[in-house]
Amino acid sequence: MILTGVVAALVILALITQAGVFLLERTYPAQGKIVEVAGGALHVVDIGPRDATGPAIVMIHGASSNLESMRQPLGGRLAEKHRVILIDRPGHGWSARARNEDSTPDTQGRMIEEALEKLGIVSAVFVVHSWAGALGARMALDYPQRVAGLVMLAPVAYPWPGGVGQYNRIISTPVIGPLLAHTVTLPLGYLLA
Repeated sequence: MILTGVVAALVILALITQAGVFLLERTYPAQGKIVEVAGGALHVVDIGPRDATGPAIVMIHGASSNLESMRQPLGGRLAEKHRVILIDRPGHGWSARARNEDSTPDTQGRMIEEALEKLGIVSAVFVVHSWAGALGARMALDYPQRVAGLVMLAPVAYPWPGGVGQYNRIISTPVIGPLLAHTVTLPLGYLLA
């Protein structure tokens, strides 16, 4: 009886999550273009004058976010005088990744490097936030010709005592993580918000 109740609750939560995803995708459609890269497809918004002097500015958001978190406070203002490239990191926003394991800074850096090559961006100043701090540092090491400068906003760039939070450990656990992501995360997020 308890197992049936738990299964029924999970099915209801999964349906609520799917309905929520459907509504969010209709309310906030992709604003840019999708650039196909090895291992996924990146959603890229290219704003500002294409003929601006100096390198483009590439803005990359942190964990559990999307490119809008970089456009709203800063990207739009920078685009008044600079070409600004906003990117949804693989697996975030409207970007896709083929495998969940492709969440490392070096893999995401390779995917972003490929997208920038396809966009014709030779050199850029990277503005990275939070988790993308590790990504920006990795890109500066792996693609120094592409990174004209690196601005790190509250970066995750060094290990810290205690490691990642309990939520990150649980959500990355096989079977349990995907189950929670497709049932509990969206309703719980609404409840907490």
